Amino acid sequence: MPLRLTPDMLAAGYDFLRETQPFKGWKLPPAEEVGFAVIRASHIFADCGVEDGVPVIRVSEAKNGHSVTVLATLAHEMCHVRQFMAGDSGNHNDMFRRLARAVCRAHGFDIRSF
Repeated sequence: MPLRLTPDMLAAGYDFLRETQPFKGWKLPPAEEVGFAVIRASHIFADCGVEDGVPVIRVSEAKNGHSVTVLATLAHEMCHVRQFMAGDSGNHNDMFRRLARAVCRAHGFDIRSF
C-alpha cells in the first residue's frame, strides 16, 4: 500500500536528511522555516520555490508512494533550496548537478533518476 503523505511527514524527512552529509554542511533552514505541501500531480515528482522569502517544497503523492522515493525526492528538492540560498536560479544547471552528485554519492541515490 502506498504511503499517504502529510506535510508533517515531509518535514520529518527533510529534517532527517538535513542532519546528514552533505546537507549538514549546507546550513539549510530547519523544517519549521520551510513550507511543505502534498500535491496530487501525476506529471511531476515534486517542485520547489520561494514564496515571500520562504522555501516551499511540494511533493506529489501520486509519484511518491514509498519511503525511498520520498527521501530521494526531498533530497532533490533540497538541492534546489541550497541553490536559492546561494542566489542561484534553481534550475538543473551546473550547480545543481554538482550538488546532486554529492547527495547521490552520500546516500546511494541513482544520479540518472535523481
